[in-house]
Amino acid sequence: MTAAQNRLAQVRASITEILASGQRIRKGDREVQRAEMASLRILEEQYTKQVNQEAAALRGRNRISYVSI
Repeated sequence: MTAAQNRLAQVRASITEILASGQRIRKGDREVQRAEMASLRILEEQYTKQVNQEAAALRGRNRISYVSI
């Protein structure tokens, strides 16, 4: 896995964790707020684009050939 793929997996795991257990965690008199969902979605979009770009670079250039009739 590339670094971008690892970061994408971590962001998606964080989103899943927030959806499962909530944005804020409270224990006794302490409260912890996790990352904002909107920020995670933006990061997910950026890392998805980066992973797609890396995959496209590995595949090489698209070569289009036009056949004339």
